[in-house]
Amino acid sequence: MIAIYIPGESMTVQGEKNEIIKKCGKQWNIKEQGKGNGNWLLTKKSDAIVNGISYRNFILERYGKSRLTENLVNKFNKDIKSGKITLQNH
Repeated sequence: MIAIYIPGESMTVQGEKNEIIKKCGKQWNIKEQGKGNGNWLLTKKSDAIVNGISYRNFILERYGKSRLTENLVNKFNKDIKSGKITLQNH
């Protein structure tokens, strides 16, 4: 069992707020960019997936961190392989 690291993403889009929320609101965090000229910054946080389940919060809590990085996921995978961590339903 291994965690797969998915890096965070960000992009800028232009349009009306309602349309952006309809298209992207469930998957992306949306913030206004600029001074009301219709530009929006969309961001997604990085994640760590094991068997289709997100372990992002579990890893952050386990190591006392606030940012999920590829190196932290690598450390998590090493700890799984060495037996320091056993995965059950979290």
